[in-house]
This record gives sequence, C-alpha cells and structure tokens, in this order.
Amino acid sequence: MLTIENEWFRDELGRKVLLRGVNLGGSSKVPFTPNGATHLNTDFTDYSVSFVGRPFPLKEAQTHFARIRHWGFNALRFIVTWEAVEHSGPKRYDKEYLDYVEEVLKIAAEHQLYTFIDPHQDLWSRAAGGDGAPIWTFEKVGLDVTKFDASAAAFVMQNRYDPNDPDAYPPMSWLQNYGRLASCTMFTLFFGGNVFAPLCRVEGVPIQEYLQNHYISALKKVANRVRDNPYVIGFEVMNEPSPGWIGKGLEGAGFAISRELFYGIKPFDAMALGSGFPREIPYSLIKRFAVREVRREVLNPNGISCWLDGHEPIWRQHGVWDVDQNGKPVIIQGDFFQVHKGAPVDFLEKFLSPFVHHFTDEIRSICPETLIGIEPPPEAGMRGEAFLKNPPENSLNGSHWYDEIMVGMKRFRGWLSYDTTRNKLILGTGNVQKMFNQQLAKIQARSREIRGGIPTIIG
Repeated sequence: MLTIENEWFRDELGRKVLLRGVNLGGSSKVPFTPNGATHLNTDFTDYSVSFVGRPFPLKEAQTHFARIRHWGFNALRFIVTWEAVEHSGPKRYDKEYLDYVEEVLKIAAEHQLYTFIDPHQDLWSRAAGGDGAPIWTFEKVGLDVTKFDASAAAFVMQNRYDPNDPDAYPPMSWLQNYGRLASCTMFTLFFGGNVFAPLCRVEGVPIQEYLQNHYISALKKVANRVRDNPYVIGFEVMNEPSPGWIGKGLEGAGFAISRELFYGIKPFDAMALGSGFPREIPYSLIKRFAVREVRREVLNPNGISCWLDGHEPIWRQHGVWDVDQNGKPVIIQGDFFQVHKGAPVDFLEKFLSPFVHHFTDEIRSICPETLIGIEPPPEAGMRGEAFLKNPPENSLNGSHWYDEIMVGMKRFRGWLSYDTTRNKLILGTGNVQKMFNQQLAKIQARSREIRGGIPTIIG
C-alpha cells in the first residue's frame, strides 16, 4: 500500500515511489457481449449487455500483466464504468462482472502493479456519444435514446458510421457532444439538479440525489471487491467530469473554441432541437490554421422530439425557455445556468467539490486508507487553471493533458502543436517542447498550492 506525503507517494518502508503507468484500457468503455464496438449500429435499448472480458479475458490476464511489468510499468489506471456494474436497471448489479474485476485485479497484484480504479465516462454515456452511465438513466429523466440522432440531441458513431463515407462521422466529431442536449442535460442534473431542476424527481427523490447515489452505490460494489487487495491503492472520483451547462449562457457564453468545430450548437439551440424545433446551425472546420464556418445547415428538419411521451422538456418546465404566440421557441432566462441567487455560479466549489467529498466519504467507509484521485473539467485541468481549494485528505491531482494536434490528427508531429491556452499554433520543435513543459508545470503548480503540495498524476 502506498501513502501520500506532500507531493510524494511512499511505500511501506518510507521510500519515495515514482508511478509509471498505463490506462487499462480503452476497450473497457463498451460491452464485451454483445460486441459494443462503436462502428456497429445499435439503438442502445438492449440493457442485457456484459462487460466481463474487458479489458481482456481472465485467462489472458497473466500474459498481459507480465508484459506490462516487463515494459517497466508499475501502475494501472483500471477502467470500470457505471454501466458495467449496473447496466440492467437501478440496483440490479452485475455479480459476474464484479467477480471478474476482483479476480483480474488479484492477478495484477501478483505482478506488483499498483492500481487506481477509474470510474470512466466520456459525455455521460454510450448513447450520448461517449461511455459511462447506464442507458436507463436517460429514461429516468424522460429522454428517448432512440430519438437522439434524429433530434440532434447527440452525434453518435453507432448511428452515423459509414465505411464508404468518411464525412458521415468525421474524426474527433464526438467532441461536439459536449454541447448537445443529451450529455449536457444529464451532467447538469447530476451535479446541479437541486439548484437548476428542483422539479425533476425520480420516485420522489430529487434527481441529483438519485443519480449521484446510484453512481456511488455502484462504485461501492467495486470497493467491496477490492478492499483486501493491497495493490488497489486508490479510486478516482470520475474521469473528466463535465459541468454540462452549469456556468454557460444560453447563447453560448463560456464555451470553448473546440465546441465550435463541426456543428456549433449553443445551449438554446440544443434545447429547441431536442424538443422538435428545426434550427439552422453553422458548420465549421479548421481551415488555414483557424476554425472557420464553411456552411449552415438545418438540423432536425422533421421536427422530432427526443422527450418521451408525457414528459415535458425539463428546461422548458423550469422556465429557461418557452414557445411564443407564433409557435417559435424563445429564451426566457439567458443566464439561468450562470447566476444563482444573484451570485455567479462556481462549478468547482459549489457543485463538483461537494460531490467529491460525498464520494470520498462513501468509498472510504469501505476502504478507509484509499487514495482519492480528483480531476477538474478537462479543459480547466489541462490548462492548469483551477483545482479544488479544499480537496479531501490523501487525495491527488489527476488532471489530464493532451498534445492537441496529435489527438486531432492521430499522428505525432514534433515540430507542430496548438496552444489551447492562447488559441495559437506553435511551430518549431523547441517551441513545442517549451509549451509542453510550461503546460505540465502549470498543472503541477496547482497541486503545490494545496496543503504544502499533493501528488500529481497526468492521465
């Protein structure tokens, strides 16, 4: 078991330990049975999936872990999704998958691989263009996943991919889901339902408590299975938590430039589209080293609503927008998600931080000594802009960092990169390396501001 002393990890003999690890693994974001590969079409209505065998079958574990150790790694960031544990329905936990996780991590321990449990999600769920939460969470708030594509509530590879048409689902187009209805609604409810959607309840329980309690309960099932494994040293709270629309204006204030790529859907556009109102939306690509509009396109031309029959759109129900006498959607409260009780909304301190502490208390009720990994929203974390002011004891900064050009182009170019902090192209090997150093140092600087310093793990 490792402990924390300021910026360092220390082993049972008090020695400093440098962790060199790998994410394990990308395939764990989708089901093993039936094959959940994202190029295969699905309407996501089959809840009888199984993640047993992700990231690899148990019989292959010895070979994979031996290879990882041979390559010089000593740590794992082991992906577990909420959906993998609770896919069939509320409180219906997959015992076979929990058995698998317990056994595969016992084998990892035999190879002395320190492990962090990564409750992974991207964009809330597979049905919203990413992975993570069970599909039934949408149904609980009145959303129909089978209508997401037609209503532009999500841009999903499983609905769009065409091997004969690369423009049907362009590389990195999944990013635009950070501004679409499905993902943004669910994250806003998860972190801020009590403030922004008090009328939204499930079985009499406020939606924020309902979602958070189910998420935490699923991870506690995992904690119970690894509590006696000395090499499972920590739990992350959530991979790349998104604020949804918290802190954003209905006309797009507060959104990053990356959200302007492809279809530039603003929050009000997303709400109207999802409720069956066609909208003309700009479409932008990177041209001559800048994001430029190349056309405008009417989305949801057939007026399809993604709300289940009998469910009023949540944000209309809460007076964020309405329909005027001419039948056109109009904004009622443009700063609804930006101001609360006369004060600016602070996602990190007022919404993320309370959840982090709640999650920590619950997981430590089972694993008292476990370390807690915390990530701010991905863009803030990567830029080293912000971190929680008062994280739990024995926690670490798990901010992520990316070479944006390599992520976008899928090819390493040492002489070319993009500085997201200044929205500027960087040319020259020396300049690129200097930017990398500065960005990574800024992330670590945030860690050093907290109680004399906490460890930093770049995911």
